[in-house]
Amino acid sequence: MLAQISQAAVYLGIAAFVVTWLALGMLWFRQARDNASIRSALRGSGGESLEGLLKDHLDSRNRLEGDFARAKLRLENTEEWMKHAYARVGLVRYDAFDDTGGRQSFALALQNEKGDGVILSSVAGREQTRTYGKYLVAGKCEQGLTPEEQEAVNMALGIDRGPGRT
Repeated sequence: MLAQISQAAVYLGIAAFVVTWLALGMLWFRQARDNASIRSALRGSGGESLEGLLKDHLDSRNRLEGDFARAKLRLENTEEWMKHAYARVGLVRYDAFDDTGGRQSFALALQNEKGDGVILSSVAGREQTRTYGKYLVAGKCEQGLTPEEQEAVNMALGIDRGPGRT
């Protein structure tokens, strides 16, 4: 009886061994098939590896972020510079004297966004022309402004110029 149990245990052990190897073979085959599918999915359209494509993409993104940061800094510096640049201009031409024509006299206002800047005036007569310069702070001048100069300042600041001047 013990011999029969031992022989049955041996057959059962062999059967278990064979079933285990068959199961392992099926798992190995399935794993190989899945690995092939994954490798195929990780290839780019041109056959290059997805890992290489991803690395190139990340390198490109890092370059773009650096370029963006530099462009943003340049824009901020330019905006700061523009606050002080004379970007507002007003020009009024007129006849300073009754005996001259052609509106050769002028008042030219050059101001930044705060209204700081200069006003240049040229008064043309028959015999001579005189040119004057005055500083402007917030659109005001401590020496006072002629009506033409005030009109040029208002024009530069975008304030209504009033009738009659071009």
